[in-house]
Amino acid sequence: MTTLLESVAWIHGAADCSDTSDPLIQVHRLDRDTFVLRLSKCYSFEANFLFLLLGRDRALLLDTGARPDAGARDRTLPLRRTVDELLTRWSAERGVPEPDLVVAHTHAHGDHVSGDDQFTGRPRTSVVAPTLPAVTGFFGLTDWPDGEASLDLGGRRVTVLPIPGHEPTHIAVHDSGTRALFTGDTLYPGLLTVRDWPAFRRSAARLADLVRREEVSVVLGAHVEMTRTPGELYPLGTTHQPDEHPLPLTPASVLELHEACEAMAGAPHLDVHDDFVIRPPLPDEPASGTAGGPAQPGT
Repeated sequence: MTTLLESVAWIHGAADCSDTSDPLIQVHRLDRDTFVLRLSKCYSFEANFLFLLLGRDRALLLDTGARPDAGARDRTLPLRRTVDELLTRWSAERGVPEPDLVVAHTHAHGDHVSGDDQFTGRPRTSVVAPTLPAVTGFFGLTDWPDGEASLDLGGRRVTVLPIPGHEPTHIAVHDSGTRALFTGDTLYPGLLTVRDWPAFRRSAARLADLVRREEVSVVLGAHVEMTRTPGELYPLGTTHQPDEHPLPLTPASVLELHEACEAMAGAPHLDVHDDFVIRPPLPDEPASGTAGGPAQPGT
């Protein structure tokens, strides 16, 4: 699966966003029951990846994307329409009723929740508010930030794991169908911005434990901010990434993140790796962050 995703030609922005034919959302079908949606970099430089997982009874949408950048504020992201079309298409192919929809988030930062209002009032839809009480209550994460919980989509189980550190409500999701591990902004090919170093370090250990005991085929984060040159980031706010790093990482990347965090231990610092860069809090930053913090990659 990693190899298949590495070959996907994702929309990656344009040198001149006023002259591009890219759609606002690109849809890639990962398998029969899983879709990956990428937002255009000419809509938001964050260019989030969203994930739609379908089961017999429920579908899970992970994240709803970013607000438009200044130059795209006259454009409306067709997220609800896109999701509705995918659900209708899937149910027709399967010959089954459309499943209920759960809209959840890897975490509460603005570029992951901005499309929530499109699903307000949608029939048979649960939107999990991006707050810690809502997240722990919906998924049954009673021992936060320890423990884990399961969500049955109907013939497809996902495991939800607390991984705060980048943001206090952050979760990872492991899917029994694809064996993919969705890591949001905690691990992806880019700048891993840490708000709470002790929490982030513990979360990296939890992820490492999960990949050691569960079968993980691929690791999928929410952004791509690196070039194909090892250790090289695109500048903040880039809207054209013609040589971007592939989206998928591997279980070995999770173990590398954990080992790096343990090596830094009580002395965290900017730490550059081939496929990601760890950025702990700067001396003048608070120990932990909340949604709506500084606008930077992966926030």
